[in-house]
Amino acid sequence: MNKSHIVALASLMLAVPAQAQEPPPRLVVVIAVDQLREDYLDRFAPHFGSGGFRLLFTRGARFTDASFVHAGTMTCPGHAVMMTGAHAAIHGIIGNDWWNLDKNRKEYCGRDDDAPLVGIVREGRSPRNLIASTVGDEMKLSNRHSKVITVSGKDRSAIMLGGKSADAVYWMEDTLFVSSRYYLAELPAWVKRYNASGEAARYFGARWDRLLPEPAYASQGPDDAPWERNVSGMGRAFPHVLGATERVPGPAYFKALEYSPFQNEMVVDLAIEAVREERLGADSVPDLLGIGLSGNDHIGHAFGPDSHEVMDITVRTDRLLSRFFAFLDAQIGLDDVLIVLTSDHGVAPVPEAAHAASPGLGALRLLDDEVKTAAETIMTERFGPPARQWIAYHDYPWLYFDESELAGRGIAIGTAESALRDAVAQFEYVTHAWTRADLRVQHAAGLSSPTVLSFHPDRSGHVTYETRPWVVVTSERDGTTHGTPWAYDRSVPLLWFGRGIRPGEYADAASIADIAPTLSRLLRIERPPAATGRVLTEMLAPQRNW
Repeated sequence: MNKSHIVALASLMLAVPAQAQEPPPRLVVVIAVDQLREDYLDRFAPHFGSGGFRLLFTRGARFTDASFVHAGTMTCPGHAVMMTGAHAAIHGIIGNDWWNLDKNRKEYCGRDDDAPLVGIVREGRSPRNLIASTVGDEMKLSNRHSKVITVSGKDRSAIMLGGKSADAVYWMEDTLFVSSRYYLAELPAWVKRYNASGEAARYFGARWDRLLPEPAYASQGPDDAPWERNVSGMGRAFPHVLGATERVPGPAYFKALEYSPFQNEMVVDLAIEAVREERLGADSVPDLLGIGLSGNDHIGHAFGPDSHEVMDITVRTDRLLSRFFAFLDAQIGLDDVLIVLTSDHGVAPVPEAAHAASPGLGALRLLDDEVKTAAETIMTERFGPPARQWIAYHDYPWLYFDESELAGRGIAIGTAESALRDAVAQFEYVTHAWTRADLRVQHAAGLSSPTVLSFHPDRSGHVTYETRPWVVVTSERDGTTHGTPWAYDRSVPLLWFGRGIRPGEYADAASIADIAPTLSRLLRIERPPAATGRVLTEMLAPQRNW
């Protein structure tokens, strides 16, 4: 090509106007509805209005085959996956709790003794146990003017959604919204005003009754089932009265508030105040707001997925979302907002209810102490009585040895692990069992089974076991729980709405680990470096200069 051709080509390129790049959303809202199973969105859809879930269905994208691909379907790991795009094998959050072998104590996922709370005197909290970074962390690295704020009923939900670099993370303790000195030296004035307003106290003595006419709940079975839990004197059947056993607000009322729809109302109220007071979404620099609705989980634990209460809280969540979305539209404009809604895990049917409906399923409730005692017995039969204990800690699916006991008897850890694994694997309710050594080999080989994804070599137990479907391992004699790799615990909603999203229903399999890389693409920032999920390109609208 001669010089005249080069000059002509350069002139032509300059004459063609550059395509404008569509700006990213001004506000990203990530909503985690704790213990919201995917099937609830279909079961209760006839009772939804037009502005909540249905807005996301009709004008957004819905993945109908979305799930967690890890086995540890608990709150803290679930929220960590959402925003890191990684699993416990990398981010380190193997459960809500685990046994700290170095300190010989129970470790809470958000514990940090060096980060006392702001707003109340309680044990410290921070994201220091989270090894990986989050979407919010990457936003702050990309543009220090981006704001990252999260609000939840639970500390672990707010912390894992917020990550290490959030501007503020708030959650509820008793009737107050608090934070940690990891994030804030003191609560801002607007949070103090909300706490001083007495908003929470107005629910003392409140009646939680059905939102819909009683016949609408008939498909859920009886309202007063013997396997439901009577929380703080609220009773097992509607109406539930908060603080019924106290003359003034106290511990029973604080717990009842958690097990009611009213805590969710307060969380959304504070989120609205955060948007206003912190001017989230007010300029062209993207901000992130994380919201954790924790009441659904408490209620699901106490009453089970087939209860009137779970149906009612789901319908009320729809109304709450409608109110919040209408606020965002008026405050910012939904055209400038990107919304992601999902859940941190599902839930198992109440085993007694499942057995009553179909005895052939083999539904069973196992108490934590029963499993720990069985493991202790196995070790005693194999190695003799311990000086103190063989098993230091059990929290499904992990069993931890008292390593000092093994050392004192001259028993190699590998020998003890193999003996306990082989015995536990023979239990009628167990499908598989592994030693820590087994899982280390699989982890090092890059295998990605649900159990390996939930395994961290420095934090997981000496022996891991997996129960068969319909078996619930819990510390409670009523209600239900989650934490297994079975579909009822792993299958959750994944809904997207806003700029850059191609509306529709998508049958492609999606992992909740896909949220972080997809958000990063939409925000045009680096994905969290540990993220292993994929970008959900099938739902991305055609963009100029993607």
